[in-house]
Amino acid sequence: NNIVIPTIDTVRNEWLIEKLLLKGYHVLCTGETGTGKSILIKNKLQYNMPENYNSISLNFSAQSTANQTQDFIDSKLDKRRKGVLGPPLGMTTIIFIDDLNMPEKEEYGAQPPIEILRQWMDHKGWYDRKENEFRRLVDIQFITA
Repeated sequence: NNIVIPTIDTVRNEWLIEKLLLKGYHVLCTGETGTGKSILIKNKLQYNMPENYNSISLNFSAQSTANQTQDFIDSKLDKRRKGVLGPPLGMTTIIFIDDLNMPEKEEYGAQPPIEILRQWMDHKGWYDRKENEFRRLVDIQFITA
């Protein structure tokens, strides 16, 4: 049970996050450890967004992989038509990824779970590993901390 006491900064940050999300932007929240970024985002997404928005949360760790990230996001979305996944029609899903910096770097310095997110940012989708077909993911936004 977390008690959140609003301060000028938390109210300001919550307002800014809401405006950015409602305009369709992706949001990256940065700051020192323990400043309440995750709690602020979770409260905003859970209690203070319009009804046509839903959210899912994903926590990265040092053991997170690109396959786990892709499978988790794919499992939370509906198949719209061949090669297209998204939330139910009329909805927007906001995907909250906490501890974005946590995945372990691989041999060449990349962090594969972040690379799969970058692929979505660049191409609006990724390849289905079983069928080797490109899948577009529509009506989703990302917010990370």
